Amino acid sequence: MVKRLLSRNQGRVDDNIETIKKRLKVFESLNLPVVEYYSSRGKAHKINATGTEDEIFEAVRKLFSSLR
Repeated sequence: MVKRLLSRNQGRVDDNIETIKKRLKVFESLNLPVVEYYSSRGKAHKINATGTEDEIFEAVRKLFSSLR
């Protein structure tokens, strides 16, 4: 993730490894409790997003179909 953010070349002055790591840590600390809350109630589902766009879309489509 850090490598991708560093190479996105948006020209932000704060796009350095220390700032990116700090932003990711803040993101995780704020969002992980929310994910855990909804996961513990069966309201959050994980999708493997390492495939192609089509594979990910199909996984999401199948998940939504199963929730009907």
